[in-house]
Amino acid sequence: MGEDTSGQWVDFYKKKGDNLVEISENHYKNKEYKKSLELLNQAYNMYKKGNAMEFAEKTKQRFNEIKQKHFKKKE
Repeated sequence: MGEDTSGQWVDFYKKKGDNLVEISENHYKNKEYKKSLELLNQAYNMYKKGNAMEFAEKTKQRFNEIKQKHFKKKE
C-alpha cells in the first residue's frame, strides 16, 4: 500500500478554497457580484471536501450577505 495522502488532500482543498475566496473578493470589489457568488459557492464546496467546516460556514455567510445585499427580490 502507498502512503496516506489524505492530509495532503485536506491541505489542497483548503488552499483551493482560500484562493477562490480571494478571487471572489476581487470580483466583488469590481461590482461583479454574480461571479463573486459563483466563486464563493466553489470555495464552499472545496472547504467541505477538505473537511474545513469552519471556513465553509464563513464562506456560506459571506455568500448569503452578498446575495441579500445585491440580489434581493423586488416586491
